[in-house]
Amino acid sequence: MRFVVMAGMAGIMTGMAALSAPSAWGGDIHICVDRRVMAMDPAPNAPHFDSITVPSGTVFNYAGHAFGPADDPLDEAHAAPYGNGWRGLPPGEEQRRRALQMEDIGGDKGYHRPEAAVMTSAPAVLTAAHPCATVTAQAVLSADWTWTADHIPANPHVYFQAYGSVQGTRFDPTFATDPDLFQWIAAHGGLNGIVTSDIEQSVTLHSDD
Repeated sequence: MRFVVMAGMAGIMTGMAALSAPSAWGGDIHICVDRRVMAMDPAPNAPHFDSITVPSGTVFNYAGHAFGPADDPLDEAHAAPYGNGWRGLPPGEEQRRRALQMEDIGGDKGYHRPEAAVMTSAPAVLTAAHPCATVTAQAVLSADWTWTADHIPANPHVYFQAYGSVQGTRFDPTFATDPDLFQWIAAHGGLNGIVTSDIEQSVTLHSDD
């Protein structure tokens, strides 16, 4: 679903111009390589995962509710076979998770997903031995991408996923360079983040036109 949305939007938009001046102060986001993607075989012309650098300016879009840490936000480590819930959970907790999943996939029409995104303010090196890092981040505002949250509180129960990057003065919503391991992992939904301290600083992306 992520690839369809991004491809469609990329066809409509050619990029975004300079960021506005930041306001207030920034917070932190804890980013990790998803353990399932880390275990996948990359593209034939890409090296196996050893380390990647997540550059400053990587934009993470709100992805949904988290039931585990940033390297396994959907708690796949305890998933039951054939997508039938999770192993060893009390019935009440499983019911709670299923309800939140319905919100995330649009099955609950009364739920409105947060229109939120964050952008890293510093690079992070993630390795097989240390697949997570905490970096400073800012909220991203954009009328075109409908990101409206200028305050993003720390919350271990929601996660964000790498969605694009700001390069110079433009936002690039594609990860398409297979030989680049960062690009490959991001394109496969393999970079997640959880906000660990309130983000109050925001920047605004403006359309070229």
